[in-house]
Amino acid sequence: MIVPLLTVLSLSFIFLLFRRLKEDSSRRRILPPGPSGIPILGNLLQLPALRPHPKLCEWASQYGEILYVKLGGQDVIVLNTAEAADELLSRRSHNYSSRAMPHVAHDLLRDGLGITFMGYGTSWRALRKALQVALGPGPSKNLRPMQEYESRVMLYDLMRHGDNSVVRDCGINAHGEVTDSHWYAPVRRYATSVTLFAIYGKRTNRFQNNPNLHLIYDVVDNFSRMSQPGNYLADVFPFLRHFPDILAPWRVKARKFHLREKGLWEGLVEECKTVMQDGEDRGGFVNSYLRARAKAGQENAPGRGLTEGDWMQDKFLAFAAGSVLEAGSDTTAMTIATFVLYMLNHPQVLQKAREEIDAVVGTERMPDWDDEERLPYFVACIKETMRHRPLVPLGIPHATMEDDFYKGYHIPKGCMVIGNIWAMHRDSERFYNPTAFIPERFYEEGKPTRWGTGPISQERDHYSFGWGRRFCQGSHIAEASLFITLSRLLWGLDFSAPLDPKTQRPILPDIANEEATWSEGFVSIPNPYKVRFAPRSAKHAELICDEFEAVQAEWRRMRLDVDER
Repeated sequence: MIVPLLTVLSLSFIFLLFRRLKEDSSRRRILPPGPSGIPILGNLLQLPALRPHPKLCEWASQYGEILYVKLGGQDVIVLNTAEAADELLSRRSHNYSSRAMPHVAHDLLRDGLGITFMGYGTSWRALRKALQVALGPGPSKNLRPMQEYESRVMLYDLMRHGDNSVVRDCGINAHGEVTDSHWYAPVRRYATSVTLFAIYGKRTNRFQNNPNLHLIYDVVDNFSRMSQPGNYLADVFPFLRHFPDILAPWRVKARKFHLREKGLWEGLVEECKTVMQDGEDRGGFVNSYLRARAKAGQENAPGRGLTEGDWMQDKFLAFAAGSVLEAGSDTTAMTIATFVLYMLNHPQVLQKAREEIDAVVGTERMPDWDDEERLPYFVACIKETMRHRPLVPLGIPHATMEDDFYKGYHIPKGCMVIGNIWAMHRDSERFYNPTAFIPERFYEEGKPTRWGTGPISQERDHYSFGWGRRFCQGSHIAEASLFITLSRLLWGLDFSAPLDPKTQRPILPDIANEEATWSEGFVSIPNPYKVRFAPRSAKHAELICDEFEAVQAEWRRMRLDVDER
């Protein structure tokens, strides 16, 4: 077995080397500039697989608005300015709407399903159209009562959490999971519960001893690591995909995790089927979709593709809905955690935002949706957090469907195209002192602060939600969640970092320290850190408790599970 394998490897190496050496030199000249690589591997060894954005930002300053790198056999074009990304990924979206699909994370882990890396085509369009009914600008407003209710629960949970994260040795357990006793847990419960309701019509009523909640975030973390471009050689060298399992541990691992995800996502869809068969009229995207599919004569649709009427079959539906749940859960929760970290690192900004909220809201009620236009500085603080620390620094890679040219440079068909959000948000031509945290850059006194998230290019201030036809459908839901949770957090609770017993200075993660403070993977989030929470006054505490109790009646009215604490 070893001799044939060595023969295959040798022939593959010779073939790749020959192809590399025989590349048309004229084509090479018109590719965008970029760092020199080595034969076969290209720039693969120069780019940290799980934390590539600092190096790509460095190259952006050296090579300009568009650069070319080679990751093994994969051509990669990196767009470093808003101008280039808007032109190609938005205005020319007909050619850039597909995805660079990582073999391990997409083909194996997801069995080619899930919206994140799905190629542009009939299946993707069917899924996108179906989700618009649940996540679009209009339908998203129907979710606001649920976001408002769940934000009361989150505020109550953080108040009860108190100083648990400080006095206990909590954070990450031996398995790498965030523990129930860390303050991330109630924040994650909020984000997951809102998305769970939107997709499946149910809620998460506890964060302690909730294995499904842990499983969802385990899935998120694993997917973030496995899908990072360049993390697996099989993603960039297709011949490795033919190796037997004994020589392809990445395949064994991906299939194992696929079965875990399959059980989770299909179990949620099966629950919705049971609810429908029992005659319960439950809301949520999946329940509505199953009813419509049954009405069209496609009640039983096993499989992983589309029916003749372009209805999603069961496995396709399960992974599509699951990928939305994981995206909505993780990004919202970790943006909240990032905002808290930035406020702790910039106390003068926190004080100014809190003073604005106090002046508008007072102490007799909590902030509500109608307050948004009257809280321009607070909204500017959220925007600046999203600019300064985008959760997905390089976005989700696009792929070209045909050859293209931009400013004289050739962009090959089938290449990966990265919108370098990290570099765009640090563009000194767009942002004064871009490495500094300055909410005032988005603030104009007496004038509401617009979110500026897109998708219209001329109205964008940051690019956290992507471009073109792949623009995030859940952006309106995310913005609403950030506003209602964070405005109420600043209104009702004081939060602070523990003090160093010797210096009496706050012990805070350094937001400029990439490796110590931020996680690896294509989603970069703050590593768990300690925070103490306390009500700002007895009056605030009383109102928080009253609103928590009042929302239990709403859960009963909506036939949802009441909170267990």
